Amino acid sequence: MITEKTLKIFLATLLFFVFCISLPYPAHCAQKKKIGILFGGAGTPTHYRGDWPVQFFNFMFDIFEPGFLAGGPLEGKSCYTIIHYANEAEAAICGVEEGTPIDVFCNQYTGSYPVHELPVHEPPPWGDDDFRLNCFYSDPFPPSVYYPLIFGNTTIDPATGNLLFGPHVDDPDGAGIGMADFLEMADFSMMDTYYRMPNHTMPYTEHLEKWWYGNDTANYPPDYQEPINVKDRLQELLPQYNIVVRHGWDEYAENVDIFGIPKQYPDSYETAIDDLINKDKVDTIIVAYPEPMYSNLKQYGHAWYDNNDQGSSNIPGKTYKECVEDINDGVGPATQEELDTFLTNKPWYKHEKHPFPLIKYLAESKKPTIDLRFSRSYGEFEEYGLAELDMLNYTVDKYNIHKDTSLKVILLNHGYSSMYMNAAACDCYLRMAEDMEKRVITRIKNNFSWAGKFDLVAAPYSYAEGNIYDPPSKETPFGKVMSTGEAVETSINGTYVNALGDVVDNGIDNFDTIIIMNVYFFAEDNDVLYETRELVLGNNIYSQGEGSYTRDEKDADGTVHNADDIDEDYFTVRVFDGTVWPSTPGCLQDPKTCKNNSTVYKGSAQKPTKVIVCGTILGNAHAAGRQNLNEAEVKSIIEAIQEPNIVDLKYLRAASLTAAVKLTWVTTSETGNKGFNIYRANSADGEYGKVNDELIPSSGGSSTTARYKFVDTGIENGTKYFYMVEAVKNPVRTKKYGPVSARPR
Repeated sequence: MITEKTLKIFLATLLFFVFCISLPYPAHCAQKKKIGILFGGAGTPTHYRGDWPVQFFNFMFDIFEPGFLAGGPLEGKSCYTIIHYANEAEAAICGVEEGTPIDVFCNQYTGSYPVHELPVHEPPPWGDDDFRLNCFYSDPFPPSVYYPLIFGNTTIDPATGNLLFGPHVDDPDGAGIGMADFLEMADFSMMDTYYRMPNHTMPYTEHLEKWWYGNDTANYPPDYQEPINVKDRLQELLPQYNIVVRHGWDEYAENVDIFGIPKQYPDSYETAIDDLINKDKVDTIIVAYPEPMYSNLKQYGHAWYDNNDQGSSNIPGKTYKECVEDINDGVGPATQEELDTFLTNKPWYKHEKHPFPLIKYLAESKKPTIDLRFSRSYGEFEEYGLAELDMLNYTVDKYNIHKDTSLKVILLNHGYSSMYMNAAACDCYLRMAEDMEKRVITRIKNNFSWAGKFDLVAAPYSYAEGNIYDPPSKETPFGKVMSTGEAVETSINGTYVNALGDVVDNGIDNFDTIIIMNVYFFAEDNDVLYETRELVLGNNIYSQGEGSYTRDEKDADGTVHNADDIDEDYFTVRVFDGTVWPSTPGCLQDPKTCKNNSTVYKGSAQKPTKVIVCGTILGNAHAAGRQNLNEAEVKSIIEAIQEPNIVDLKYLRAASLTAAVKLTWVTTSETGNKGFNIYRANSADGEYGKVNDELIPSSGGSSTTARYKFVDTGIENGTKYFYMVEAVKNPVRTKKYGPVSARPR
């Protein structure tokens, strides 16, 4: 089908061709410089894939307690292959009959090993001690990972009707050998998630690809109307360039599968980079990421520097590694013992390859002289605050909220925790989230008009409640951090049960409407669609197993959240009218008799509070906020394109000496250059090794000519050597020039 956009491109190309051949000298028809744009993201697949959670969680190696990745390459040993007798959700996702024994790849298990429970492998006298021998050794037993493997991983044996805890087979050739059992468990959980999604599909990658490419994306059918997209806007604003857009996904970064076997992924970073360099022939690649803020855990890794040449961590100027290893900066491990324990179990060389440093490695491996630049997160640009303001105004209009009523707006972010040995407290996420929230709050407050009572706050929805992450007390019933769910509770009219099991009555002078908007999420995935409901809306209910009150993760009617709970914009509305989310108070004081206490429902019958959970900007069917979001991303990319070169090199030469080579080079401009490194190889495409021991200091400036020389001594006469010179702005912003060659005489 020929679309209007395709026809316009064809006609413009034809007119341009006629114009060129009509000129006596077609100077205006010279080939435009190509700029490659490499987009990336988590890549939550449209359809369930058993290998995706493995790649996703491997990034998080340093935050998990030891044992959570046992059975996989990061912690070793074999562990087991988890087998479920397919329930309704698993059967639907895998296309099998209910009760079929399956592994995480939806394969029917046909081996001879029996499916049995994990407790048979506990230490004597209860079991054969195989868990400690072949999965993860722990003394005392059990380790933390054992509890989710038992209680978070169950299936019903169709032959007996019994519930099996930790179902698995001991088959040494099972499909799960080589991947962590905890991640196998996560896979089965993902099956349930996909089952609850509209059409059993995740819209995340479609939303992103249509934002990047518009209707030019090859993987999804076109929209009726061309979506506002980054590629078209960049080409519009930069007609002097030929913009080439490709993408890759974090979880399929390299062309190798989860077991280390080579596998070609069409949407890996490795494939995208190879296409940009070898097919598209670009000399410059701009790396852009679809998140309003970055983190060490996902994008940066532990030794990254930002665009201001500063180390990236929660401590300005330090890298994550420097922050973790400094026990005196008040962040991260607080004692030498904590630090030693962390480094013993999480040595830096084992940390999973994070997207940005991996992209740098892959690109420079394929073309050492590539000009590789990383754009700032679009959340740092004012248009992102305007996009959030657009979403707020759209929500007010969508639900016809009168401006003389009372309104509370909560900007929801994901949340984070200090995790294992408090090391994750060094993550730049914490600082960047706070900075971004302040910018968005300021933008909304300065541009949003409301006649009635109005309040605007930001809050995390996860890692901010419960005995593990943020335990409550009588003095601090909300813990140290006010979560999104707790912000909702303090803002509704009527009653609720708090995390201590106490009944709280807010009266009826609180807020008529609460709008919960995503300030961190940009496209719909499991985190946005269901966790932002499950961890926010419910009452606090008593868990006898945990001996504490936790958030009721079910919907108001007692069912799990599912596709019926969201509209075309991925919005959800619930009314807290004193008839929803029942809870029994007082169980911490007397667990045995609290069942006799009166049930408390959430909200007020006299004056209900309406709570609106918004979808994301990219998921919005009416494109609310999309134009400003697009402008923010485009601005970040153009800024990277227009960033001055580290150096403008006039020439680089190599001259032969006796058992030596003299390199000379001249720069006409240097911007932020700290100095140079010299690299040598035995062939033009060979492996280059650094020659100089110390950085050769820069002597140039933004508008001055600088001359340099370096003599490489102690090499063999008669052998041809190849050299590259590397300009260094910071350890991750570098640019190589060359190669040049010479043969010592």
